Amino acid sequence: MENFGIHVPAYFDFDNNIFHFWLECVRQGRGDIIRDYCDEEEKRALCSRIFMEDRAYALRVCMVVWVEAVKIAEKVDVPNAAVDKAFEACFIRSQEASTPWMLVKLSEEYLMDFAGLINKTIYDDTSSPIFMKFRKYIKSHICESLSIEDIADALCISKSHLSHTIKKETGETVHGWIMREKIDFARLMLSKKTYCMNEIWSVLGFCSQSHFAKCFRQITGMTPSQFRMNTALSDAQA
Repeated sequence: MENFGIHVPAYFDFDNNIFHFWLECVRQGRGDIIRDYCDEEEKRALCSRIFMEDRAYALRVCMVVWVEAVKIAEKVDVPNAAVDKAFEACFIRSQEASTPWMLVKLSEEYLMDFAGLINKTIYDDTSSPIFMKFRKYIKSHICESLSIEDIADALCISKSHLSHTIKKETGETVHGWIMREKIDFARLMLSKKTYCMNEIWSVLGFCSQSHFAKCFRQITGMTPSQFRMNTALSDAQA
């Protein structure tokens, strides 16, 4: 299994949930995953299957997605001026997008911009170099068994220094932060239909499905099955 964020397309099929998946990436500030999601040829085929040549339908769908991105940004207190500027620029450019494919490409760029805004808001320049390196390490090794000893060694600092830094900057323990990142990863996987539940918890290094479900519920307030069902309902109503 490849590390998440390096070979993203291997994890997901290419169905009509692409916009829901992209919005989940926006929530997590992961513009890199949006960027790496399948190649241009696959995206063109997906666009054709969803919209055919119906630009009006494509515009309606994209507008809903753009507004959802605004709502997500507002929830994490992205400055209003930045949100308004991004939305206005997207709307102006949409008038020149004459095909569904051009609208999809515009949406991709727009959602990457919003993911960047959210990432910058959550992890601003006041974060220490140690925390930034820690966060990057966790994201790039999310499918591995992660111990505080291994992370501290990789960052060339002591376990106590790492623990103190993460607690000071996030209010969480190292284990708590890792668990939250793994559950965020699980939400991305659950938002697609490619993986069954057994594959998800085993890929993420949980000891059992019950342990995974317990951790997922503690962080999200719902079980993995409930989250997947809610996602399916949202897609059906879109």
